[in-house]
Amino acid sequence: MSLLLSLLAITLIGIAGWGFMSVMAELAKSYPQEPIDTFSRRFEVEEFIWSPRAPAALRKQYIATQACAVPAFLCLAALVWINEPRPGVRMLGTSAFCAISILAAVLLAWKTFRRGG
Repeated sequence: MSLLLSLLAITLIGIAGWGFMSVMAELAKSYPQEPIDTFSRRFEVEEFIWSPRAPAALRKQYIATQACAVPAFLCLAALVWINEPRPGVRMLGTSAFCAISILAAVLLAWKTFRRGG
């Protein structure tokens, strides 16, 4: 069970990362002279994806791939619950990953509804 949850979490995090990097690649078309992976450009992704410059298909792909982070964090919470023998650490770790999952879901939903995605 742990192996399955680990593989699922890694896959879902990979999908979320791929979605982020595809937006970075689209954003790089605006700056052809600069390298694609500049640190400051990572902060421009949120502004770009909700702007009219971003294609609607890219915005939908971004929302879908970023939503994959939510079940990934829940898989990590389940891994902590299954594998941690100390009850206090088990509760803390599971609660932390569940809280991160809820926060990620709420932030993505808020951005989507606020910006009309």
